[in-house]
Amino acid sequence: MANEFILSICMMVKDEEKNIRRCLDALRPILEKPDIELIIIDTGSQDRTADIAREYTDRVYSHPWNNQFSEMRNTSISYAKGRYIFILDADEVAQDSSELYEIINDKRLSSYNTFLVKIKNLSSNGMHTTINQERVFKNDGDFHYEGAVHNQPVFKGPVLATDITLVHYGYLFNDNELKEKKFIRTSTLLKEELLKNPENSYYRFQLARSYLAHGDMKEALAEIRKAYQLISGHQEEKKSRISILGTYAVFCFACNEFNEAICICREGIKIKPDYLDMYYILAMCLLHFEEKNEALDAYIKYIDLVDRFNDLDISFSRSVEMYYLNQNSQDDARCYIAEEFMKQGKEEAYQYIDKISDKKRRVILSVKAFIELGKLDALKDLYMESEKDKFIAESIINTIESEKTKLTAEKKKDIESLFCEGEDLYSLLNRVRLNKAGDNHWITGKALKESDLNRLPHFYADLFLGIDKNTRPIISIFKKLTKTKLKQYINILIEGKSELKDFFEGYLNNVSMREDDFDGLKVCICIAHVLLSFEAMIIKNLDDIASEQYYSFFKQYVQFGVKYTALLYKQERLRLYYNTIEDQEDRFFIAINYALEAIDKGEYGAGIRYYRVAARSNPIMALYLNMYKDELLPRQVTGDIEEEGHE
Repeated sequence: MANEFILSICMMVKDEEKNIRRCLDALRPILEKPDIELIIIDTGSQDRTADIAREYTDRVYSHPWNNQFSEMRNTSISYAKGRYIFILDADEVAQDSSELYEIINDKRLSSYNTFLVKIKNLSSNGMHTTINQERVFKNDGDFHYEGAVHNQPVFKGPVLATDITLVHYGYLFNDNELKEKKFIRTSTLLKEELLKNPENSYYRFQLARSYLAHGDMKEALAEIRKAYQLISGHQEEKKSRISILGTYAVFCFACNEFNEAICICREGIKIKPDYLDMYYILAMCLLHFEEKNEALDAYIKYIDLVDRFNDLDISFSRSVEMYYLNQNSQDDARCYIAEEFMKQGKEEAYQYIDKISDKKRRVILSVKAFIELGKLDALKDLYMESEKDKFIAESIINTIESEKTKLTAEKKKDIESLFCEGEDLYSLLNRVRLNKAGDNHWITGKALKESDLNRLPHFYADLFLGIDKNTRPIISIFKKLTKTKLKQYINILIEGKSELKDFFEGYLNNVSMREDDFDGLKVCICIAHVLLSFEAMIIKNLDDIASEQYYSFFKQYVQFGVKYTALLYKQERLRLYYNTIEDQEDRFFIAINYALEAIDKGEYGAGIRYYRVAARSNPIMALYLNMYKDELLPRQVTGDIEEEGHE
């Protein structure tokens, strides 16, 4: 037959207003060519689908939907006058339509009657599956579709696999109304066909997939089990419908049916040893049962198949949809293998790390490997290479600090010595740790000037290890920190250098400040809070009482806090809303102040109520608060503050 065009693009659409423009815009590079035609069959759209389609072609035809997918496909084909036919849906996008044009014009490929393309099915979790489908056919008069739903092309060989990729957005379903319409339409047709032919494993399989797309995992698993049962007694049918086993394993894993998934994976691997999805699911399920060695073997086999995928028979299969060929799954497997090899001291870990696509994950694992395997020069080189990328440099530093917690003091010092020569903040930190900081005034000044210490990781508290020798400049930096960060830093300093506990105690004993020194009050509150918290834990463990010194610190803490909150909050109407203040410590100080005012007026009942609010707001101070109450209230006034504090 004579052909007026080289290619006819045939589409059938209905209510695809939100998708069709994206689809057709991707075709513009070839739609502008005179030997390409675009044929669109509208099957009853109620939105602007047909109007948008007419912006791209005058070959838009209306044909009422008759619940027969194949008949609608064949209607679109009947209009085609091209040498080749390209079947496309409105929720798909051709990544490079020019590549398709080159292939059908390549005379060396003229003997092929059918071309496979790769369908990348996007999902709402950010992942995607991959499957091959016949989408380009010679228009020989015999090519057509069969099947009322999930129609299948009837075509001739030979078939050529291409790298043409269609991105399918249909499973994203951002439009819930459209999602529901498609589900009802497809599932209804499938159920009708299954009533006619309940032994049809293919329709049962497709119904399971429809339930999956709709988010009905329980129903999806039930249907795929039925599909599996229909083929379970026929080994040859299992081979031809291996995708049923693959999908069955995927659904079992999604529903936490791990033992069932393991059995199906092992059966599937025996039938088709290159089915890489089976190895990936098997590894994940084995890890659930802590079978780490077997999981490692499965992941290694999975990666081996991924690396050789284009040479595998399964890569040409049009029936197998790959769920775990995506880059994220590959990265997960390589990370696991690398970490296990590191534990075993195997340098093969690097081979897997180097192929991790996610840069941050690759860098973090590299840091772990270099430290684990003692490659400190390589660690320094990695850091130097990443200095200009702030995000990656921070990831390296954070990983180093995390891994250092597992090392001996000597090995920690080796790493600190490795990173102490630069002018960046991390180098300054390590110079302080190694007592090589020199002028500490300059160190703390640089830290304040160049960094937002409130946003830095907790280990930067070590910048202030010399606070006992350089108190004033470091306290001036402390005044710039939030209460949360300041408490964190003080806590770390005391835990890392026990003699600093004595320093902070001495600071509270000797401190004096103006009544309106807001930031100074904040620093004293934080120091007192950390010291009192440490002491409260010790007292609780020893079933003891607070020392006179620490009870004195508590009274200072209250005094500082009352002044601090008086400066921070407007006093007008504060009594009406203070109980809703999110900062629990501030609420504690305000409640204590109101309790003191009430007791001073002899209103002991009100005082007790305010004490209870204070205890609930700051439970760790309940021990001191009971002592305070006993000092201020007459003995006949009762109210167990400590009990209230632990409600």
